[in-house]
Amino acid sequence: MICISCKSQTINIKTWDGTKTNGAYYKDVDNELNQFEGTYKYVNGNNELTMVFKKHINFYMFPYSEDLLAGEIKYKKDGVTLFDNLNKINQNLTNKYLHDICGNSLITNTVRPICEDCLPNQFRARLIFFGRSNNDIGGSVFLQKFTEGGQEKMKVLILYGERSYQDGEPILSPLIPWGYYVLTKIP
Repeated sequence: MICISCKSQTINIKTWDGTKTNGAYYKDVDNELNQFEGTYKYVNGNNELTMVFKKHINFYMFPYSEDLLAGEIKYKKDGVTLFDNLNKINQNLTNKYLHDICGNSLITNTVRPICEDCLPNQFRARLIFFGRSNNDIGGSVFLQKFTEGGQEKMKVLILYGERSYQDGEPILSPLIPWGYYVLTKIP
């Protein structure tokens, strides 16, 4: 009889350097991702951006596991809904990276883009924005949580990759303009 024993290694995502180790569990030990969970909304005239985030625990990504934050988006421009994937957040997707936004990178205020209004020892989340509904143009989403006037808010920075041409032809512009948005948490 042969007995094989495997020990998994738990790695705190706050100190994770991005290296993938077989059998490791990249865990949100201090529950930093929890602060971003919920539904948040930005309104500017007839333009609206709604984002919803949900934390997933111990999601298996062969050959390792990780805690991560998944998100979905609803975007209205000039009162017209251009896309609405909010209902997708509650779907039990076997691959959490099929959500529009996903990831678990936690960064400090000194990591670019530098956060001058972050509190000392405050972590922000840096997530992948796949852009599937955004003319298939993705990039990164940075989340910074704060409270203003007793209301929970989140500063969101949307950045796109530097890709502007494909096969010598201009690609479509993203539907959601890049830049900073301040969203208010809604119950």
